[in-house]
Amino acid sequence: MSRQVVLLRGVNLGPHQRVAMADLRTALTGAGFERVVTHLQSGNVVLDSDLSGAKLGPAVARVLADRLGLRSDVIVRSASELAAAIDADPFSDIATDPARHVLGFLAGAPGPDKVALIEQRIAALPSDGDRHAFHGAHLYLWCPNGISKSPYFRVPWDRLGVSSTQRNWNTVTALLRLVGD
Repeated sequence: MSRQVVLLRGVNLGPHQRVAMADLRTALTGAGFERVVTHLQSGNVVLDSDLSGAKLGPAVARVLADRLGLRSDVIVRSASELAAAIDADPFSDIATDPARHVLGFLAGAPGPDKVALIEQRIAALPSDGDRHAFHGAHLYLWCPNGISKSPYFRVPWDRLGVSSTQRNWNTVTALLRLVGD
């Protein structure tokens, strides 16, 4: 069994897709996953599974739909994949506030044509020190004036053609600690 980070997209962000983390843990444990823990209320799960990341995401999505009536994209990272994403951070030297520093988890590396379209969209937006970078199946954001005030808040990330979900650096580093347990 390997320890995996499971990230649910769009859970508990508004009035829809609401789920209690205790119910999520119960559903996943009942489906056979072990050492299931959650972090915060936004769909961050660490668990043990024999499944590869490519099979674990769809398996968790089925559990969510069947047991909780929840429809969510699921993105999975192993401990080593999460550590590598953190190590690859291009903004580690300037990101001074982990609440304004974001790691975007993509279901796969977006095609260059999709990235180019997003880059065009971003170039048309005002910026006040905001920075971004793509690296494989990850997106890095530094929003020194806050995420909700950032022009990145208006970027249609779904146009990358792959599912994505974002977490601030506080959450990312907490997940790394949890997956290492």
